[in-house]
Amino acid sequence: MKKKKAAAVLLSAAMVLSLAACGTGNDNSDKAATAGKEVTEAQADSETKETGESKAGETQTITALVQQSRNFPGLQNMIKKLEKEENIKVDVQVVPDDESLNMIKMKLNSGECPDLIDYNVPAIYDIVDPAANFADMSGEEWVSKLKIPENVTADDGKVYGFPFLSVPGVHGFTYNEDVFQKCGVTVPNTWEEFLDVCQKIKDSGVTPIFMPKDTWVPQVLMTDNFAKTLGDDKVKEFSEKVMQNEAKWTDVPEFAEVIDKYLSLYEKGFINDNFASATYDDAILAVAEGKAAMHFNGDFFAASVLEANPDAKIGMFAMSMKDGVDVMTENMSSAGFVVYKNSKNMDTVKKVLNLWSTPEYADLYFAERPAFPAFKDVNGGEVPEYLKAVNEKYIEAGKVIPEFNYSVMDLNPLFESTLYVYYVDAPAKGNMDGKQIMEKFQGDFEQYMIDQGAEGF
Repeated sequence: MKKKKAAAVLLSAAMVLSLAACGTGNDNSDKAATAGKEVTEAQADSETKETGESKAGETQTITALVQQSRNFPGLQNMIKKLEKEENIKVDVQVVPDDESLNMIKMKLNSGECPDLIDYNVPAIYDIVDPAANFADMSGEEWVSKLKIPENVTADDGKVYGFPFLSVPGVHGFTYNEDVFQKCGVTVPNTWEEFLDVCQKIKDSGVTPIFMPKDTWVPQVLMTDNFAKTLGDDKVKEFSEKVMQNEAKWTDVPEFAEVIDKYLSLYEKGFINDNFASATYDDAILAVAEGKAAMHFNGDFFAASVLEANPDAKIGMFAMSMKDGVDVMTENMSSAGFVVYKNSKNMDTVKKVLNLWSTPEYADLYFAERPAFPAFKDVNGGEVPEYLKAVNEKYIEAGKVIPEFNYSVMDLNPLFESTLYVYYVDAPAKGNMDGKQIMEKFQGDFEQYMIDQGAEGF
């Protein structure tokens, strides 16, 4: 964990690195044929099974599991380029975001796992044991081209994940500027101003904030405001104590206060009525089409809105539930891939990742979604309009801190199965307030640590 925390110091500086485009690809020869020696079809078939390579002219196929919200056009174009130029086909299984983690665990347990698995890197290291399940990529060519290799280095010093971003992004409200103008409101600076803006938008007949049922989405507002409300130093102090059973989640009243403010958004009617059934894609379309004014998430959400409606006028702003706090939090995990340790197509998979790290491929990923590339010489595009104000006010000014979850990444599996679910259930069932949620989670936490054999529990 210390290594991951140290990397955070580098992230803010990395966000203002200049972006350029140059470099070369990696073209491996076909191992099924060697000069001066005839190889029978039986021999070639045998070698194909062992290495994942195929005879010249044959299509090589690998498999990948990809979350629905991350099946970006850029990734699809990279896959098309592979098939056209390298004769490598990527058989993609697209799964809903809220089902992906369970799907990953199920496939790993069954031993029938796709070659490539899409998830957040390095967050996946704390959910699934990387050494036991994923291939060690430390010696691959692409690792030497990473801008910040510490971002994806596990506690054992090895690299298991292939990232797309050097700085995954910042959290805030993505808003439709046309809706704001139509409703006669401007970007708020305080939580009270924010509530006033929501009320005016609601009175105009537009949904102020869109929330889907996906459990990973509402928690972004909490991980953002837990960090802002406590402050970076207090977050670190608490995380160390709670993991040693020297503090309880219920000892920090700010957690319950943040959750209560989140729940009040539902009580005031500022959230879409169908939040218990709406999907993440519905959230994208709602903001893109002006049916909803705002959505809180990482800046990647804004990019998705513009993909859905290129003509939409989109902005982004930070919002703290605590007065006097004007910082943004950053998402410390990048979208990326890990490789199944027992892949039968390992050589082909490694070739694909090496190709994807080159400008020829990686530039495609950012062509429609400008961001901060993980690899040197890759063109991430210009800072998009919706990020320019945020970039100047927060990123370049150094007013960015890690999200709360980053301090307790080892608890990601517990968060996924309990706390995040409570955030969705509480407004849907009306059965818990912030204090009750944290009391319930404290019990979950104690049992989890006992089950893990944690010292002091």
